[in-house]
Amino acid sequence: MTFNTDFAQADVDRAVNNLERFNIFFPERRQFFLENSGIWAGSDNRAIVPFFSRRIGLQGSFNSKPARLNAGTRYTMRDENRSIAGLYIHQAETPNSPAASFGVARYLHNYGKENNVGVMLTHRLDEASSDLGMTQSNNTTLTIDGLIRPKDELTISYMLSGARDNSNDTIGLAGRFSAVYSANDLYMFWRTSFVTENYKPDMGFVFQNNVIWHNPGGFYIWRPKNIPWIRRYDPGVYFNYYHDANQPGNFQQASLYIFPVYIYFGDNSFLEYSLLPTWQNINFDFSPLGLRIQQDRYFYLRQYIRFRTDASKPLSLTGRLDWGSFYDGTRRTITASTRFAPLPHLAFTAEYEYNDLQNIGIENQDLQTHLVTGGIRIAASPRLQLSAFYQYNSFDEQGRWNIRASWEYRPLSFLYLVFNDTQVNSFDRNLSEQQVISKLTLMQQF
Repeated sequence: MTFNTDFAQADVDRAVNNLERFNIFFPERRQFFLENSGIWAGSDNRAIVPFFSRRIGLQGSFNSKPARLNAGTRYTMRDENRSIAGLYIHQAETPNSPAASFGVARYLHNYGKENNVGVMLTHRLDEASSDLGMTQSNNTTLTIDGLIRPKDELTISYMLSGARDNSNDTIGLAGRFSAVYSANDLYMFWRTSFVTENYKPDMGFVFQNNVIWHNPGGFYIWRPKNIPWIRRYDPGVYFNYYHDANQPGNFQQASLYIFPVYIYFGDNSFLEYSLLPTWQNINFDFSPLGLRIQQDRYFYLRQYIRFRTDASKPLSLTGRLDWGSFYDGTRRTITASTRFAPLPHLAFTAEYEYNDLQNIGIENQDLQTHLVTGGIRIAASPRLQLSAFYQYNSFDEQGRWNIRASWEYRPLSFLYLVFNDTQVNSFDRNLSEQQVISKLTLMQQF
């Protein structure tokens, strides 16, 4: 149970420069919603998620400012035969959004050796507000999902979800089917997902509406016995094909992910070289990072090199270089990150992303972006920790600090001290917002 709750102690989101046509999935970071979150339908997927807890605690669907929660409760029960879960949250009214109630119920039944079937119901009620001039509205989803494993190497999973919104009296459907064959020397799969135009779950997330996505692929697994410095070599190919759901003949996008070099070395390092030929049909207004793309059909080819050193070492490195054509221009991206942990209680991290786009779009534009991230984590003891995080994105000229100290003074009960500083350059003005927050939580288990 929780009362008068905010989540100021939660880890902050990392900025992302999105150059694709799909919505970005930002994972949940609030502990109250993370605990036992794997029980909900769609929790293992980032394309179609009928219950996405991040929709709770925001001032409207398109307003990222937090809203206070008056009260909430969560219940979970699992045994060898079934899982049962329920959650209810009441959100307070804000100057931008009415008070709202969020409810979700889940039942999952296990049968046979490794099979299950489940059902989940979500309901969101936005209350009437005379101050905001809004009438009452509600949104409901019903989801059926399951997993079938006829033999150890084959896993079949499925999900079908329907959403009804009473504000415009529409009903939409979404679902996915997956078949995976996994053996010692071969991995193959076929996945198909679909989202209709009217599937709009107010408590969920979808990567795109009006789309059907087919994703077959596989790779060979070779473990050479006579080459000790290679642990595994996994060459393969994935295929992605997207088309409209309401008119299946309307093509959207297709790509081949071809990775002839995909090597895990004996020292736990990794190397990949891959190619990504892509076909695009841009028949809508599309402006990634403000670059207006002409409505037309495009083909471009990109190449990738990715590596990773042994992550268990005190110093580890990860990097990626990709280059090639991009719509009607070119794009080069460099990503690098490092982690340095000289002591078990101390770790430093740093990340850098650089995008160089040339001759893109209707205006034949050039754009360079720099995204810099740094962090430090100190654990004086398992119960007393300090973390600091800084990120700067040159695209929107936004920098942010997040410093958090936490003390677990009793099991699962914490005292937090948090400092946030966000700075934005807008219209030649420096805007800054700073917060200093203290928070005490008490967890009582029965």
